[in-house]
Amino acid sequence: MKKWKALGAVLATVATVAAGVYVVARWDLRTLDAEARLAAPGSFVELADGFVHYAWHGPELGEVVVLVHGFSTPSFVWAGIVEPLTRAGFRVLHYDIYGRGFSDRPHVDNDADLFDRQLVQLLDSQSVEKPVHLVGYSMGGAIATWFAAHHPERVASVGLIAPAGFPVNEPGVTSLLAVPVLGDWLMA
Repeated sequence: MKKWKALGAVLATVATVAAGVYVVARWDLRTLDAEARLAAPGSFVELADGFVHYAWHGPELGEVVVLVHGFSTPSFVWAGIVEPLTRAGFRVLHYDIYGRGFSDRPHVDNDADLFDRQLVQLLDSQSVEKPVHLVGYSMGGAIATWFAAHHPERVASVGLIAPAGFPVNEPGVTSLLAVPVLGDWLMA
């Protein structure tokens, strides 16, 4: 009985702390409107699913490198890599994927098609016609590989840094993926 009371107290404490963190984190959220965009660094373009925050660096005639960030950290994660790439002569484009950083949070399915469409439309809006070098970090690696698979004519190379996903050749994972409905859900 004592054990259950202690467990209940721990769970109540964890729930209270989690609720407090959630409230504090949301306390200072700002609306992503025109005023917020004016105060933000970089540039914005309105695409089919909303406004996208992006920035260009480096020589205008350099080969284009597109940096695609991961799930939890917006494009500022690339701050340390931009200068070496531009010094090497590359034209660097980084952007915030939908739902992250200064880009809009559209009320649509956050799936591969959304992020693929975003990158296609961003490159089109910037008149990028030659194949680009894609570098994806974490979930950005999944976006980069999806984009490369669906638009190989637009990709010169792909670099992946800690790409998102999980090993599917592990016996336990393979077994889970074979379970009807559950396997489909996990892969989605």
